[in-house]
Amino acid sequence: MQQTHDLARWPSRGNRRRLEDQWLGQLERHGLAAFLPDTRVSAPPQLWKAGDEFNSGAFWACHETLEEAWLKTPYPLRFFYHSIIKAAVGFHHVGRHNGHGARVKLSDCVRLLSLFPPEYMGACTGLLLDDASLWLARVEDAERLDWEELDALRRP
Repeated sequence: MQQTHDLARWPSRGNRRRLEDQWLGQLERHGLAAFLPDTRVSAPPQLWKAGDEFNSGAFWACHETLEEAWLKTPYPLRFFYHSIIKAAVGFHHVGRHNGHGARVKLSDCVRLLSLFPPEYMGACTGLLLDDASLWLARVEDAERLDWEELDALRRP
């Protein structure tokens, strides 16, 4: 078993996906508190800007805004920003009627967000998890996917 203290906090060239899988395995087995015991982390200004962009439906802009914070943050906190980025990109794909992209990104979002408490850094992660889960269920059945019906629904 990979010990958590052996896991790199930063990805190196070409190993990000493998390292993320290792971190996720550890986090899902042991919980976030084992690695981030102090959940009172200060939110960077990009988080508030990205939240405003997300809430106004500017999902791609939200992704772009958070990418800088994501790239500058070590594991496992890095997953917090990545979860919001995945949600934003998932909803961007919903708006473009890309069912596969929406399913993949919203599924990733749900997996990552479930690691965090319902409120984290002032963000309502529980609400975002609920919304992402609901929309994931809506786009999962590709054969019965009705884009016109989905377009009429309010995005989170």
